[in-house]
Amino acid sequence: KGHRREPRTRLHIEDILSKPSVRKAPAGPSPRSGVPAPSSPLCALEELASKTFQGLEVNVLQAAEGRDPLGAFGPRPASKKRRKSRTAFTNHQLYELEKRFLFQKYLAPADRDHLAQQLGLSNAQVITWFQNRRAKLKRDLEEMKADVESLKKLPPAALESLAGLAEPGEHPGPEPCSEEEIEVDD
Repeated sequence: KGHRREPRTRLHIEDILSKPSVRKAPAGPSPRSGVPAPSSPLCALEELASKTFQGLEVNVLQAAEGRDPLGAFGPRPASKKRRKSRTAFTNHQLYELEKRFLFQKYLAPADRDHLAQQLGLSNAQVITWFQNRRAKLKRDLEEMKADVESLKKLPPAALESLAGLAEPGEHPGPEPCSEEEIEVDD
């Protein structure tokens, strides 16, 4: 009832630039630096960013002179761990891993230990292979779903031509199954 609301600030560029807090300067080189003086908040931000990164130039010069440029950023890690090289699985290992993956997407620790020992791999290699294979399966399924969705958007005539059924009767489908029984020797 008795409280007044302040009028909301307008956010048009003209309103922002007309505020006394935003410094306006003629657009042109400033006499002292030869760099255009800021005439908008964007220019002021650019100037601030350039001042922030001026210190990095010193590090580049120090590196060129052989001094440690990273010393200013704090201590470096003692030594970088070399990344383990990529495992080159044999065809037999891949066959066994894929065969197991068909039936079991996640391995229990005992199964993993047994499979690793059987294939001459470490537990970590088996874990990583299964993680990567599950990720590949997920990607493949998403790609197939996208393909199906794009096919749904095609007109029926386009689908028929894709299926090789441009003219009905021209390319008959598979033979119908017969009711005749076939004897199989055991």
